[in-house]
Amino acid sequence: LGNRRTFRLFRRLRRILQRRRRGPNHHRFTTSDGIRRLPDPTPRYAKPLDASTARWSTHSAAPDCGLALRVTLGDMPIEDAFWIGLPSDLCPVPLTRFLHHVFPRGESDRRPFRQRLALDVNPDLADMYDSLADLFARVEAGMCTVDIYQNHGPKIDGSWLVDQIADRRHTPPLLDLVLEQRFSPIDYAVRRGEFTNAGDAMAWMQTRVLLYFLHPLGYTLQVRPSDGADESLLPIAKLLEDSGHIQRSHDSRLFDVTERGHETIHEMTAAAENALDRYEIFSDVRYDPCSGECDFLTGGGADYRIPVYEAESLPPGRTVLLVELYDRTFAHLEADWRSVIHEREFFESVLMPVVERPLVDDDTIDDIIEAGFAFMEAQARESLQADDDRRLRRILQQD
Repeated sequence: LGNRRTFRLFRRLRRILQRRRRGPNHHRFTTSDGIRRLPDPTPRYAKPLDASTARWSTHSAAPDCGLALRVTLGDMPIEDAFWIGLPSDLCPVPLTRFLHHVFPRGESDRRPFRQRLALDVNPDLADMYDSLADLFARVEAGMCTVDIYQNHGPKIDGSWLVDQIADRRHTPPLLDLVLEQRFSPIDYAVRRGEFTNAGDAMAWMQTRVLLYFLHPLGYTLQVRPSDGADESLLPIAKLLEDSGHIQRSHDSRLFDVTERGHETIHEMTAAAENALDRYEIFSDVRYDPCSGECDFLTGGGADYRIPVYEAESLPPGRTVLLVELYDRTFAHLEADWRSVIHEREFFESVLMPVVERPLVDDDTIDDIIEAGFAFMEAQARESLQADDDRRLRRILQQD
C-alpha cells in the first residue's frame, strides 16, 4: 500500500480494461441435472492437443491412472501445463466437485494427490499443484471466480459430468482444461457484508475520494462547472450534499465542506493512522509453519495485513481505500482522478490486495498477530531505553 504502488495500479488497470469480453456460451453436454445444451462452434482456446500426451501413458506416479487431467491458465503455453494421472472412479461426478476434490485446501488432503505426480518427468508439478489448490481455495473463500474452458471446446459449466467432458481419443482419457481466474475485491467486500451491493460500494468509495480532494487537498468544485470532467463529478457531489458532508457556498458558486464533512475526514484519517500504526508491521512477515516462529521487517516476508485486518474486525476493503487516501496515492496519479473515479475497474485495482493475499487459517493468523504485537512492544521498550540512555549521557556531560 502507498505511493510506490501507483504505477502498478495503472498497469493492472490497463490489463483489466484490455481484457476480452465474451458473452455466455451454451453447449451440448450432459449436466448433473440431465439437461443438454447446444455447443458453441467457436472454441475460445485451441492449444496443441498432442503436446506431452505420451508422457501420461508412459510416465505416471499412479499405476491406477484412468484419467489424465491437464490444466493451463489463460494463454499459458501447453508445454507449461500442469498434469496428473487420476483414478477413473472420479469421472462420474460434476466438474466443480471433482476439482475441489483433486485440489483440496487441507494439507493432509493434498498429500495423496501429490503422491500421484510424475515428479521424475517434471519436478515443478508439486509447486504447480499447490498453486492450483490455492486457486480453488480462493474460489471457495469468495476471493475470486474461475471460468473453465475445454481446450478446443466450449466454456464448461461446473455441473457437467467429468466423464462427458473427457476426450476418450486419448489413452487414458484426457480432461484438458483452461482456467481464467478473475478477482473482484468489490464483490468480495459485498459478500463479507462491508457493503449492501456493488453500487453501494462504488458510492462509498467515490464520495470518500471526492471529499478527500475537496479537503485536505483543497480542490475547488463549482456548482455549475464549465469543465466536462468537473461536471461529471456533480452526481457524486449530490450524494455528499444530500448526506450533509458538503454544501453550497453563500454565493452558490462553490461546494464547501461542512462540519459533518470535516468530522468524516477526521474519522477517515484516524482509521488510516490506526491501520498504519498497529498493523503496518504485518506487511513484511516471514512465518515458519513448522516452528511457528515469525520474523518481521526482514525485507523478504509476505504481506499479512489483510488477514490481520479481518481477524481484528477491520473491514479490509474500506481500510485499504482509506490508507491509500491517507498516503496520498490518488494525489499522484498520472491519469485524471476525475475520470478514473467513475471506473469500477480502477477501484478494483486499488483494492486488489484484499484478495491477492496469503491464505492462512485462523490459528496461524492468531499466532502471527500475537508475535507481531510482542515484537512491537519489545521495540517500544528498546526505544524507551535508548531515550533514557541518551538523557543520562546528556546529564553526565553537563556535570
